[in-house]
Amino acid sequence: MGVDIGSSGCKVAIYLVDGALISTESTTYSVTMPGPGLFELDSRQVLDAVYTAMRTVVKRAGSDNRYLHDPLKAVSFGSFSEAMVPVSSHGEILGPSIFSHDQRGKYAVKRFNRIGQKAFYKINPNILGYSYSYPKLVWYRESAPDFNTKVWKYLNWSDFLTFQLTGEAATTYGHANRTLLFDLWKEKWSDELLEVGGVERRVLADLIPSGITMGYVKKEISASLGFPEDVLVISGGHDQCMNALGAGAISGGSSVTGIGTFECTTLVFDDIPDPDLMLGLKLGIEHHTAPGKYVTFIYNQGGSVQTWFMQAFTQDLIKEGVSEREILNRLTDEAPNKPGDVVFLPFLEPSGAPVFLPEGRGCFFGIGTGTDRGALYRALLEGESMFFLEAFEELSKNGLSITSVRATGGGSRSDLWLQIKADILQRPVHRVQHWESGTVGAAIAAGLATGVYVSLEEAVGIFSGTDASFFPRKEFTDVYARLYKMYKNGLGLISSREWRD
Repeated sequence: MGVDIGSSGCKVAIYLVDGALISTESTTYSVTMPGPGLFELDSRQVLDAVYTAMRTVVKRAGSDNRYLHDPLKAVSFGSFSEAMVPVSSHGEILGPSIFSHDQRGKYAVKRFNRIGQKAFYKINPNILGYSYSYPKLVWYRESAPDFNTKVWKYLNWSDFLTFQLTGEAATTYGHANRTLLFDLWKEKWSDELLEVGGVERRVLADLIPSGITMGYVKKEISASLGFPEDVLVISGGHDQCMNALGAGAISGGSSVTGIGTFECTTLVFDDIPDPDLMLGLKLGIEHHTAPGKYVTFIYNQGGSVQTWFMQAFTQDLIKEGVSEREILNRLTDEAPNKPGDVVFLPFLEPSGAPVFLPEGRGCFFGIGTGTDRGALYRALLEGESMFFLEAFEELSKNGLSITSVRATGGGSRSDLWLQIKADILQRPVHRVQHWESGTVGAAIAAGLATGVYVSLEEAVGIFSGTDASFFPRKEFTDVYARLYKMYKNGLGLISSREWRD
């Protein structure tokens, strides 16, 4: 069983040893805003949602003879990072899970100025900012001290689920890295960062790699979920790393693009890349869930930009009650079958590397009286792809090549978008057969730890086949070169303050 816990919902799936999907279920939960700049999840609501999905997939699988002959053996979890659950030593949930973009404790990041970004990066290779776990830990200690004294551990979500099922508390390297308090090279909590940051070591769990056997599911929980006896729990990890594992991105130079609400490209390294180079690119470094490998992430808006476009340009369809999926299908049909003259700059929100725009602003340009909704939609997909082309170019200039791209997530179901990506990135784009690769990655971790698979390569070979491949079309090379030049020129304009003055 693989469990993928996201920021707004979770997905659970059961796979056979041969990679066949037996049963799957999704559940949702809501972000609450208790005040301006405050974002949190009801920890109990999320746990109940995960349990509901797990219970449902097991019940559904019970009607499949293949499952009856090969019942559940192990489970692992992938989850979004940064947000942590405060728990007692008895497993009691003590409070909400504070989101990464919550403003609480943001002032504390300045404490690391004593060390400096360059020296800090040589311990914890991240670009300093308030979106990590650290500021929230400081806020708990300094603004809610009575509450903090009751807390035994703060656990990331995949580690928290492991704790709930087994009673064993540990934090995997990838999640630890997202706290800003982890020494990546020594694979331990950094005494220096804990001291300078003002965080107590006691509230942080011991550290382990992903893919470690944590124990059996407790009998009372196993019975409530409908599990067979003796189901093992395997340590999981950061959802983006699990997604990469499930998509087969396990060797240096490979990458996976997860296209969901946000689009994240995960690039894999065989060894720790040069920290000076990565700092210069303003990119972080993290342990992969694939043993001995490392990753970096490049983010931008993905499906959220499509949602904005639908709200802005398809009100006629929304008022008719047309579903979101059907609206996207109609926009695809309306889009021209080749590039035109319109360019979209996809910076509706602040962006990160390689283009840092603290005040996100996007725009369409090249519009004429003949420009219709379909042309704008195609330009939107092209602009999203050009953002990642710029990132790939910066990496290539510094010897970090990306040979091909594997696509996952809801956005990967769009043939139009993937073909545009291949044309613009000038690299093959492969859609994996299980497009919800987060659950696949967790299932692979479970299978490896229990000896079901002899090697990681064997497991990936079974699970990570491609559903379709898209290759660059030479007839569009010149026109996209021209549009990309327009994109870069437009980016120079919105990167300055002149457009607002």
